[in-house]
Amino acid sequence: MGKGSLIANEYPAPTSQIKENLLSDLNERKIVKTISLKKRIALVAVAALGSSLVTVSSANAATAVADVTSISLAKVTATPVVGAAVAVNVGVVVGSNTGSTTVPLTGVLSKYPSGGFVQVTAAVTTGSGSAATAVGFTAGSTSASGAVLTLGNNTTALVAGSVTASSTVGAGSFSFTPTVAGDYEITVWSDTGTNASVVDTNESRQTISITVVAAPVATGGASLMTWAYGAVSAPAITATPETLVPTVNTFTGAAQAAIAIVDVKGSTGAALAGATLTASISGAGLVLANTTNTTMAGTARSSSVVLTGASTGYVHVSADGSSGLGTVTVSVTDPVTGATSTVGTFTVQFYSSTVATLTATQNYSVLGASRVTGCSAVACTGTTYSTGSSGKAAVVIVAKDASGNVIPGLTLTATSSDATVISTSTVTAVTAAGATALDATGLGGYNASVTGAASATSGKTATVTYSYTNANLTKISTAAVPFTIGGTTITSETLAFNKTSYAPGEAMVVTRTAKDSAGNPVADGVASPAVTFSKPVGGTAPAASFYVGGTSATSATAPTVFAPATGGAFTASMTGGDAAATVRTASSSVVDGNAALLTQLDALNAKIVALNALIAKIMKRLGVK
Repeated sequence: MGKGSLIANEYPAPTSQIKENLLSDLNERKIVKTISLKKRIALVAVAALGSSLVTVSSANAATAVADVTSISLAKVTATPVVGAAVAVNVGVVVGSNTGSTTVPLTGVLSKYPSGGFVQVTAAVTTGSGSAATAVGFTAGSTSASGAVLTLGNNTTALVAGSVTASSTVGAGSFSFTPTVAGDYEITVWSDTGTNASVVDTNESRQTISITVVAAPVATGGASLMTWAYGAVSAPAITATPETLVPTVNTFTGAAQAAIAIVDVKGSTGAALAGATLTASISGAGLVLANTTNTTMAGTARSSSVVLTGASTGYVHVSADGSSGLGTVTVSVTDPVTGATSTVGTFTVQFYSSTVATLTATQNYSVLGASRVTGCSAVACTGTTYSTGSSGKAAVVIVAKDASGNVIPGLTLTATSSDATVISTSTVTAVTAAGATALDATGLGGYNASVTGAASATSGKTATVTYSYTNANLTKISTAAVPFTIGGTTITSETLAFNKTSYAPGEAMVVTRTAKDSAGNPVADGVASPAVTFSKPVGGTAPAASFYVGGTSATSATAPTVFAPATGGAFTASMTGGDAAATVRTASSSVVDGNAALLTQLDALNAKIVALNALIAKIMKRLGVK
């Protein structure tokens, strides 16, 4: 035997054995790798379902059988918002081949926005708060981890049956309280396989998507406020809050001067409960914020109330013993975020009850015998002559205290210097309903009409003085307001332009005057006729109106009628108010624009001729040819 054969016998050729060994080794490695891969896949699945997966106790890890053949999920919370629990009802179908006494249902957040992970909890009641519904089985208890709901009772095998989840029905429920807005998913599966807390391929499962929005924030911009002045109870919210001028109230006493009702709303526009309502006042006055809609007095410069379980609050205002304007600012603070925003402001003016000054402004000065002149009403709102509320007062009186605050509600006395000329003057205090620009300062103003005596004759004069006696017996009076008697029948009348000629389109003042038989201005309120023109004019021709002080004229500062656009003479005319209806006329003209231009050109040409002659003369003296 050669050496080579000996070696070969000591170390036999490995071909077949090595091949077999290698195949065996590769198979073992493949099996191990497969098992390892399965475990990795299971772990990846668990991770994908979210970190709220819990480990189920061995008592709940039943044999892998098809006890629950399907799962249904239904959202209970109609509009999920941050900070409020979001519930999902769970429905199941239990198959006829049940072999377990219990079946654990595991629920997790399988999707959530960044920073939004929270633990899921389970309950044997449905998300609507009612007892769990069961068909052929009994709902058990949740696990200590709060993420597993167990069906069954551990003693009796499950019976086939089904519960279809809805917003009000379920075999139980899972819920979570989101901390951030965004998209979420809850996955629930029947965790009956050999891999606890892992979704196996033979386990029923279901996923539901939930969108969570930011919680509404109490906002002053969306909230509504309406206020009322005085001793008012239970005011109602209106679409447009009161827009009156500042009210006025005495600065003494604890009576309610004003009340505001506030309906707090969130950023979605819906009523929002639990906000803090705060009222503060600058200037004069005190405030009180509460949930009481009766008449109450303010107590402090700033006041707050938490509207627990309510979205409506009230703000009461009263005096603090000083006069002046108080500005009330109302705000709301969100119960969750703590953000504060302003609802709005309103003002209350406080005054002393002691009158310091009375001022009178006269609108009409010529009275007719037995004729009432001017409006005396709580609201004189017109601009034309009238003795009713559609006219202006003959005299407007304003009462103020020592600090310049207006004082309403007084009873003023009118005294005529001669009862044979002026018989009476009726004074009416302006009320809140009549607080308009035509009533001077509104509240604190007084509208007076004046009546000429029956025996008064044209040209007679007298005055009226308005006064008030304070509690300390000091008498405060206006300056004497002068009046003249004028006839109510027109005897003579004139019509005039303010210029003898106008440029085309230039503003004009057209004046009508009227006198009585004594040659005095007719009484205020006597009608003045309309005016017409022989050529088209710009603007509006003077309409029928009335005389004041014997005159009825268009405005010089706010013109309404303009000269014709074409040159030449034109006239204005009116049918007089005298007994004969005499036609009155006035003449003027418009300078022809072309004629004026030709005149200017002629003058310029003459200057040019003269200049040429002067140049020629100079050149001759200089010997320039």
